[in-house]
Amino acid sequence: MWAEDAPIDITNLTQETSRIPKLHAKYVSILSRHKLIVFKLDGEYRELKSIKWQYYNGDLNNPEDLAEYGFEPLLKTILKQNIPIYLESDKDLNKILLKKALHQEIVDYCTLIIRELNNRTYQIGNMIKQEIFLSGGN
Repeated sequence: MWAEDAPIDITNLTQETSRIPKLHAKYVSILSRHKLIVFKLDGEYRELKSIKWQYYNGDLNNPEDLAEYGFEPLLKTILKQNIPIYLESDKDLNKILLKKALHQEIVDYCTLIIRELNNRTYQIGNMIKQEIFLSGGN
């Protein structure tokens, strides 16, 4: 979207100036939505990590708990110091981290776009001054 919104039409700088608030609102809306998604995924990750810690620690070994979370019985004992290794390689946790990374990238990109939009008034002002200078005006 930004590839379409970014160019400035130098033949109509007045219209470009009026586009700034609309573009700003558009990207703030996208930014807010994805920030909330990142926040939600962060919570899901922490919650699932706690459950997985219990699973790898052997605390979730009764059939009801395993069925509730859709886990297979853990057939080996994992030393407490090795649980972080299992958590880091857990597919379910990594799926959440991947989703979070995608949405965080959108948040970061929108933040850069908004920063660019905040500078756009200054850029357009300089373009107008340049046009006035080139046309021989004061």
